[in-house]
Amino acid sequence: MSDSVNFDLLFDVFQEEKKKGDIQPLAKDFYIDALEYIKKLEQGGNGSVETIKKIENFKKLLVGLKERRRQKLLIYLAYNKSLPEKIPFDDEQLYIKLKNTLNEQNSGEIKLLKLKINSDIPQIITPNGSKLGPFNQNQIIEVNNHVDLEFLINNKVGEIIQV
Repeated sequence: MSDSVNFDLLFDVFQEEKKKGDIQPLAKDFYIDALEYIKKLEQGGNGSVETIKKIENFKKLLVGLKERRRQKLLIYLAYNKSLPEKIPFDDEQLYIKLKNTLNEQNSGEIKLLKLKINSDIPQIITPNGSKLGPFNQNQIIEVNNHVDLEFLINNKVGEIIQV
């Protein structure tokens, strides 16, 4: 265990996390230490009301801390910002999984979404249910959905234009 996690330390960490916009550095094993502290309280508390309340409050603080850090992780991902050196293993793994998922989805994306319509066409419904049109010949449209874009290209409704 690095810094021994206790209620006071968790409270201070939570307050610091609330005050600042950046993810605050924490030991890699911070969450593991926090769970060990809960186990220690459960084993040594004799089930007293005071101990039960202390455990409940500790868990609420821990959940609040994790939620706040998850929100910040999403912001870091949105702005492609790197994480601090010292970060709990769970936070780091979540960040990596989310980043990989986003990268996988973005790698298949069609970047050019502008289409020049080949001929006059009435309103059409694409296979995924989108209503498009009506269109006039040589009209340039933007298509937000890559599935719709592929449908329009495959059916020779239009052709991609370079922007």
